Amino acid sequence: MNTFTVQPATAKTLPDLVALIVDREDAARRLTVMRERLAGGQLSLENALILRSERGVEGHALITAVPQIPVFPHLRFDVPQEAVMLLARALLEVAGSEQRVLLDDNLAPLHAAPFEAAGWVLDSRHVMYETSLRARTYPLDPQAQAVEADQPDIRVLLHQLGQPHLELSEGWTLIALPAADGVTAALGAVGPGGRPDTASINMIGVLPEARGQGLGTRLHAHLLALAARQFATHVGGTEAENAVMRRVFDKHGSRLVATQLSFVRAD
Repeated sequence: MNTFTVQPATAKTLPDLVALIVDREDAARRLTVMRERLAGGQLSLENALILRSERGVEGHALITAVPQIPVFPHLRFDVPQEAVMLLARALLEVAGSEQRVLLDDNLAPLHAAPFEAAGWVLDSRHVMYETSLRARTYPLDPQAQAVEADQPDIRVLLHQLGQPHLELSEGWTLIALPAADGVTAALGAVGPGGRPDTASINMIGVLPEARGQGLGTRLHAHLLALAARQFATHVGGTEAENAVMRRVFDKHGSRLVATQLSFVRAD
């Protein structure tokens, strides 16, 4: 019978935070970065949790000081659910009140029950796709226009699409597409992603009355074409239940790379 414990990392046990990474070169790089961050005062070891048993490291989780950055637990795929619940409870004590926990099927088994039992609420299920921007070409739509978020008509449209306070980061471009009647009905944005040579796309949406005209597919293709001018890859996602957007990804040769469960605090 295994006894499970959760403890903060120490300078000596820092290698345990990369113990489950199969690619040892990647593990070594990550360990070097963590040691540099620790030396520079950018890494707080009490926010780096390690789940252990008699057989060794069962999992770990690194909580950043930025609440917008979710926690991605890394767990053995045969770890017992009782152990997962122990780590989930520890995360409640350390993670920020607005911080999410994301279970990614590349890093951990997608078992919601241990987190729910520990006091987390399953908020959503997402799927992540990767698109090679070098494998094929994507058409620029002749009706697409670059617009500014502070244009009065665009700000109204952003409000209608549920993103009234959208502010674009540096390097991002906002694109509008009209419906068949000529009225602007779809918005999307493209810009640099979080990884080198990778683009990100924000498919802001299509007005309900203009759906079914293929605007989403055209807009996504246009944004991919813009992204291909600067980047080699696009990584993006959508809700697992969003069959329409998933079909758009499929049409454009995107590859499903991950399924994620998102949790928020019960309180």
